[in-house]
Amino acid sequence: MATRLDYNQVLSASPARVRGVLLDPDYVRAKAERTGAFDIEVDVTTQADGRATLTCTRSMPAEVPSYATAFVGEHLTITEVQEWSAPDATGAATAAVTVDFHAPLAYRGTITLTGDGSTSTLANRGEFKANVPFVGGKVERVASEMTEKYLAKETQVASEWLAT
Repeated sequence: MATRLDYNQVLSASPARVRGVLLDPDYVRAKAERTGAFDIEVDVTTQADGRATLTCTRSMPAEVPSYATAFVGEHLTITEVQEWSAPDATGAATAAVTVDFHAPLAYRGTITLTGDGSTSTLANRGEFKANVPFVGGKVERVASEMTEKYLAKETQVASEWLAT
């Protein structure tokens, strides 16, 4: 059974401006560094119709309970891919998200970017699935909790980035 992630981020900027920041390689690198990542690689490709793909591979210390260390090691290598739709007239867009933890754990979900002229919401929805006997549910819950902390930090970094 998978563990759900349901987390909203609210930013004080238009959806078009937020999307621009989210797809800025310098921002992606900065947020990764601020969340403790190293060996960061970022690639953003944009199509003529406005669709975009963001790929970020990074390593992070695996701050997991002892029972999970045997499965993930001391560091995690994380490859995140966001496949963004073209924005609509309001700047709203959706991204299909996959995260490969290079461990027996994966995440699949979406980010939905909506908003009015001055405030945007990023609705993060998805599921963690761990293929680990006996403790898979625990591993998924830890991953979900850590992701919520990561997204809270990401919101802070994005707010600072948008203010400059």
